[in-house]
Amino acid sequence: MGSLGFAGQMSIGGLKVKNGLIRLAIGLCCASVLLWSTGIAAQSNEKGDWNMPGGDPGQSGWQKAESKLGPDSVAANVKFLWKIKLGQLSKTGRSFSEPLLASRLINAQGFKDIVYWSSSDTVYAVDSELGTLIWKKQFNTPVPATVPGCSASSLSLLTEPPPVINFNARRRTAPGTPRPPEPPPTQSIERRLGVAPGGGYFGLKGMYVLTADGMLHEQVINTGADFAPPVRFLPAANGSPSGLNIVDHTIYAATGRGCGGVPNGLWAIDLASSSYPVASYATPEARPLALTGPVVAPDGTSFIVTGAGTPGSNADVHAGSVVAVSKNMKVQDWYTPNGAMASYQGVSPVTFKYKEKQLLVAPGRDGSLALLDAASLGGADHHTPLFETPSISNPGEKHDWDGFASWQDKDGTQWVFASVSAGIPLDDSAIKSNGPTPHGGVAAFRIEESNGQVALRPVWVSRDMVNPAPPRVANGVVIALSGGDARTHATLYLLNAATGAELYSSENQIPTFTQLSGVSVGDGHAFFTDHNNVLYSFGIALEH
Repeated sequence: MGSLGFAGQMSIGGLKVKNGLIRLAIGLCCASVLLWSTGIAAQSNEKGDWNMPGGDPGQSGWQKAESKLGPDSVAANVKFLWKIKLGQLSKTGRSFSEPLLASRLINAQGFKDIVYWSSSDTVYAVDSELGTLIWKKQFNTPVPATVPGCSASSLSLLTEPPPVINFNARRRTAPGTPRPPEPPPTQSIERRLGVAPGGGYFGLKGMYVLTADGMLHEQVINTGADFAPPVRFLPAANGSPSGLNIVDHTIYAATGRGCGGVPNGLWAIDLASSSYPVASYATPEARPLALTGPVVAPDGTSFIVTGAGTPGSNADVHAGSVVAVSKNMKVQDWYTPNGAMASYQGVSPVTFKYKEKQLLVAPGRDGSLALLDAASLGGADHHTPLFETPSISNPGEKHDWDGFASWQDKDGTQWVFASVSAGIPLDDSAIKSNGPTPHGGVAAFRIEESNGQVALRPVWVSRDMVNPAPPRVANGVVIALSGGDARTHATLYLLNAATGAELYSSENQIPTFTQLSGVSVGDGHAFFTDHNNVLYSFGIALEH
């Protein structure tokens, strides 16, 4: 498990409190708030949490619980709500980050919807309605100096999905059958990572933080207090991991910069075992391009896109491919296009259920998109997708960061949205254009089926966007962040998901650019950060 000791400091309302006092306070209040917090968490899907990059393990970018945003409500109601500066700027280059959202939590200040974001050493919890700091937790984890380009400017964060409990359900038992005993609560000295502190159904869910020393921490999500001693996840410090993902009791991460002696590849830690075994899949000659972390299907299979390279001595390394890796980190399958992929610096596929199949959309050859069957990515020859679109970007042009979202509309039609960080040529009159796109934008596709064959048909292309973040979709609205660059500021757009028509623009309200910032969506709000560590909220204000 590695070293369990670490120095941590937490601040609530501007007062710094030692960890021992925080543990004592949590112990005293847990008995009174445990039932409340669990009952609230059990209903939190009504508003919509955002637990991980992309919102779910398949990184669909789809906020299914959204009801406030809609094509008819956006123009009149969406506005800039607040912004808050969090921490100091990183002295190194930016790494990927995305705010997380947990709704209907209870703490000393009452019921709160909380937005979480991290700098290189601190996690911040912000009131999602007021934009005020609730608490922050600093991780003092001394690590060796890093080589240029290897320091992560943000800690990797993940919150557990809330439990869904049907309190009206009744167990059918024979008359006179005694109620089975509840397991005893876990004592504080017995607490360990990944195990709920309460007995039975009632237990607080946690926030997981992967720090620069390669250790995985769990914090009490309401307060930021330490829940259990950390355990080792990555084999060394300064591995510069990307986003975390979780399915069942396994947490996944990806490393792709060859930093700190941590090989490029995928990593999985099993929280169900008290020994916390870690499995890995190394790709030293062809790094994963998973800036947002690996995409994970419901069965625990991870999917990544690999960059250019050579297999070297490892026959399981497939360069320029989409690779499926089992839960025990063994290669299951792969798809390699007949022809090179575009020059991607960062891209993750999206996976979703379509009828009886688990499908993926991922890069194909020469800037096209490939529709893949998760059960057989490239067919018998590993080169044949279910369908491949024409090129949607100019061949040979560099892509900084691309991503996807998937959505099913009220009529049951499956949609896929792609952010493209390169020029999008449009030579098909059947595709609705919203203006020239020399820098990039968002492209929308429908999945259509004919004679048992599925296809990915382009429908519309957005207005021009500079370095667009992966799109998000909620209740018929696409949330698209044009990240900008050193020459132009970021702009948040809300688009009609069916047509691409602009419903809202932040125009000049964001004075600078974002850099590798994902967008989270929940309860009528969109959250993201700019490159100065300023957290923004746009959306529909709470009615008082």
